[in-house]
Amino acid sequence: MNEENTPVINYIFYLQMKNELDNSYYLLTDVLSKINITLLPISADDLKVIDRNKKHYLISIRNDFSSAFNFNHMRKSFLDVAMASGKIALFDISSFSEIETAAKYQNKNLYRYFQLPQNLKQVAMTIAVDYFRDRNTQAEWPGGRRAKLPSMINQA
Repeated sequence: MNEENTPVINYIFYLQMKNELDNSYYLLTDVLSKINITLLPISADDLKVIDRNKKHYLISIRNDFSSAFNFNHMRKSFLDVAMASGKIALFDISSFSEIETAAKYQNKNLYRYFQLPQNLKQVAMTIAVDYFRDRNTQAEWPGGRRAKLPSMINQA
């Protein structure tokens, strides 16, 4: 099977802060599934061992103190390093303030902050637009084209 015929699976990880899933997960799943994006719940331990060869997209919802505490613990252990290396793009939906290093990650399109309370359906649509825009952007070498030297054969 060649690469042109392989189906593209669009997925975003949902960072699960507690043992049970919030209602917001089901609302986001409903909206994103209509536009062909699968929302996969993942725990912090599973997130540490995922494939680091490609960029992953992650949604985090911090709407109470326990989820904020767990999020800060994950940031200290691995999340900040993964975002700094460009391996994780984080969509942070929170009733708390954005992270301290947000400006550095926002410039690289690795962090997007949504202040709660907000309509989660609109947030899901914004996430989908950012996801598809980032996935379809071709990386370009910023240095331009390589200079070519004149041929020495034609000078005789």
